[in-house]
Amino acid sequence: MTLHITLVKIEETKISSDKAKKFIASEKNGAECIFVGKVRNENAGKKVTGVTYDAHDQAVIKSFQSICNNAKDKFDKNAKIFLEHVKGYAPVGEISILIAVGSGHRDEAFKICRYILEEVKHGSPIWKKEHYTDGKEEWLPGHSLRPKKEIKL
Repeated sequence: MTLHITLVKIEETKISSDKAKKFIASEKNGAECIFVGKVRNENAGKKVTGVTYDAHDQAVIKSFQSICNNAKDKFDKNAKIFLEHVKGYAPVGEISILIAVGSGHRDEAFKICRYILEEVKHGSPIWKKEHYTDGKEEWLPGHSLRPKKEIKL
């Protein structure tokens, strides 16, 4: 199976695209798509200093595996997929999620990358607490883990 799936504890290591690029590299690839999500400095009009991500590790890994396998089944069974998400405190500018896809064609690579991102955001048990410049912090409302409508790409 050509999947690399981890939940990275930010205190232990930072996400880097180098490992992802090496993992998906193949002469069979006509396309490689890399998505890097970072902590931004503003949300809903509030100035953000960082975000704490919390997760149920085993459930997250299981959901990531399912999401990636579904993406391969749906778009390209031979795709190579790399997925990492942070856990813990990440300051503004830090990478929070990295998805890399190697595929035979660009359309499939883009679709797999987008599909994984949307499914992780809406279906994985990861919680997000924002920290603000005024010293306040707030857990953001999550998305229901109930079955949802299929994402159209």
